[in-house]
Order: sequence, then C-alpha cells, then structure tokens
Amino acid sequence: MYIRTETMIPIARILIDKGVGYGTMIALIIGGAGASIPELSLLGSIFKKKMMIAFVLSIFTVAIITGYVFNIIM
Repeated sequence: MYIRTETMIPIARILIDKGVGYGTMIALIIGGAGASIPELSLLGSIFKKKMMIAFVLSIFTVAIITGYVFNIIM
C-alpha cells in the first residue's frame, strides 16, 4: 500500500480522535512510507534479494519499536 506522509497526517488525526493509539498511527506512517510498494519495486531492481529483506525488516522493526515507545510515552 502506498501512503504519502502528508496525506496520512490528517487521516491519522481522525483515527486518533476515534480511539486508535498514537503508537499504532506512528507505526503505520513509518511502515507505510518506508516500505511502500512503489519504493520496494524500484529498490528491487537495484538491490539483491537479501538486501531487500534486510531493508524491509529494518523499516518494520523501526516502525514497531517507535510505535511501542509512543504508546509508553503517551
């Protein structure tokens, strides 16, 4: 799924008002912007398979850790 960060911020505000956690929204924004399908297809033509797996895992790891940190702080 492709998520532009500028577009996601107002949507995130609405979802937070409806009860979604801050950490969940931060993780969605980071994961969606960092590992979107267009970006992965572009990088897939440049990187080898191991590098793509490492890239996706690092993006999702950062998103999950940041989400948990935001849930603890907020």
